[in-house]
Amino acid sequence: MILQMRSGADCVEVEITSINGKQRVMVNGAEVVCDFVRLPDGHYSMILDGRVYDLAVDVEDNKCQVSGGGVRHEFGIADPRRLSSLKTVEEGVSGLQRLSAEMPGKVVRVLVAPGDAVDYGQGLMVIEAMKMQNEIRSPKKGTIKEISVKDGIAVSTGDFLLSLE
Repeated sequence: MILQMRSGADCVEVEITSINGKQRVMVNGAEVVCDFVRLPDGHYSMILDGRVYDLAVDVEDNKCQVSGGGVRHEFGIADPRRLSSLKTVEEGVSGLQRLSAEMPGKVVRVLVAPGDAVDYGQGLMVIEAMKMQNEIRSPKKGTIKEISVKDGIAVSTGDFLLSLE
């Protein structure tokens, strides 16, 4: 996804891509190393240059307001695909989506079964990695098509976990 964000006379091109479940952010052609996640309350938690930011993002039509730490920024957004697709983030990518393990670990519990309808952000399974339990959440609303793991199985980075449509 490529967005052109405007604030006053300044224009910044932001490209966000997802490769194997990892987000890559480019700002004006330069990669920005950051990690972010959407929280259940709709806010975002972002780590940038070793600092944690809790952000509230409000998008309406072609305007975006980002606030956090007592500061509020307003941007105009131009998305070349916006006119052809007005679906929300929760709808996700259309079609079949395959989820893979992002790190080696052990499947503690599978929370869904094939045929189950799931919502955006719903827990799909719990994987223990580095002595921490990580809940794998649904990246979109859909239906579970296939599950290739079961409780107690070890997985490696890149192993196929499940698919949803």
